[in-house]
Order: sequence, then C-alpha cells, then structure tokens
Amino acid sequence: MDKDLQAGKAVSPKLSDQQLENGNPNVNQKEEGTNGAGRVHNFLLRLWNHLFDFFMLFLAVFCGFMADNWREQLSEHQLEKTYISSIIEDLKSDTLESGKVIERLKSMHAGIDSVLAELKTSDILENSNMLYKTWTRNLGLEVFVSNDRTMQQLKNNGELRLIRNRKVSDRIMLYDQALKKYSTQSNMMYNALTNVTYYSQLFDFVKLNKYPGVPVPITEQGKKSINQAYSQLDLWNRALVGLI
Repeated sequence: MDKDLQAGKAVSPKLSDQQLENGNPNVNQKEEGTNGAGRVHNFLLRLWNHLFDFFMLFLAVFCGFMADNWREQLSEHQLEKTYISSIIEDLKSDTLESGKVIERLKSMHAGIDSVLAELKTSDILENSNMLYKTWTRNLGLEVFVSNDRTMQQLKNNGELRLIRNRKVSDRIMLYDQALKKYSTQSNMMYNALTNVTYYSQLFDFVKLNKYPGVPVPITEQGKKSINQAYSQLDLWNRALVGLI
C-alpha cells in the first residue's frame, strides 16, 4: 500500500507537469471567454465612436445649412424692403414729373385747337401772323421719362421674385406695362411730328420775323396745302389726347 501511495505520488507530479505544459482546459475556456467579451466590447466601443463622429459631422453640416438658409432668407427680406422703398421713391418722382408733363400737354392740346380754328378761317390767306405765333408756341412734344431704375433692376436681375406679396408684384408689372405703352405712343407721336412738313410750307418766315407788326399772307404753296395741314394736325391732336 505504501508502494501504491508512493507510486501515486510519483505519478501525480508527472500529470501536473503535463497539465502545465498543455494548459488546463478549464483555465483556457475562461481566458477565451474573457478575450471574446473584450473583443465584443472593443468592437461596440469603436462602433459607437464612429456613429458619434458621424452624427456630430451630420449635425454640424445640418446646422451650417440651416444658418446659411436663414441668412439668405434674412438678406432677401431686407433686399425686398429696400426695393419696395426704392419703388415708392420712384413713384413719387414719376407722379411729380408726370403731373408737369400732363399740364404741358393739356396746354399744348388747347393751343393746337386754336391753330385748327385759325386754319379754318379765310383771314390767314392775307394775314398769317396770329396763326404763325400760335402754331410756333405749340410746336414740339413734351415727353415723360419715367425714373425706372428700380424697375430695371428687378427685371434684369430676376429679383422680382423677392416681392412676396402677389398683388404688389402684379401692380408693379402693370405699371411697367403702362410705361411701355406710354413710351411707344410718345415715340410714334414724336416721329409723326418730325414728319410734319406743312408748317414750313405755310409761312413766309423771313417776312414774319423781319416785319412782326405787318400782316404777312401765307405762301402760295401754303394756300394749296391748307386742307392737308388741317387734316394731319387734327389727327395728331387727337392722338395727343391719349397721352393726357
């Protein structure tokens, strides 16, 4: 029995040495479990860091976009107010100037009515002095020029969209169309005026200016063109009403 015990003692150390060399299975399993849990933890930690970095980057880009959008809207609203104020000043200027032009056109219209009345009398055949003075005083055409600086900026720069109020935007476009129509009609009137030749055919300008107090008859050529002069001047005067 002692021998067996001695033998057991002898065998036991050998088994312990072998276990030490090959590793204890229970210890290895524990170490593998610990290493696996650590790797999962590290993986989740890295994943969280990546997600957090992505979220912060997204948040920074989003906030930057919102800030730019807010600044752009604020700038557009301020620009809209600037344009509205500028248009109001232009309208004030146009109202004042157009009032002067209309008064001048009304006076011219009345003067041409007087010229037409003189052309219908037979007295001008021997005395054209009054007709000459009245017609000369009402020659030309008063042209209204709009202060359209703001209007041109709105149209050329495509910034009419900044006017958010649809009714205001429509009114601005209607005013622009009215100005175009007026300008077209004024140009036609002016071109028609430059083509009027009857004025120069009717009068003897040298005698009228040299002897202002002496009755001067209309020219022989003028006597033949009185009817045409009246007709053309009457049409021009009717068109003038459209500008008043």
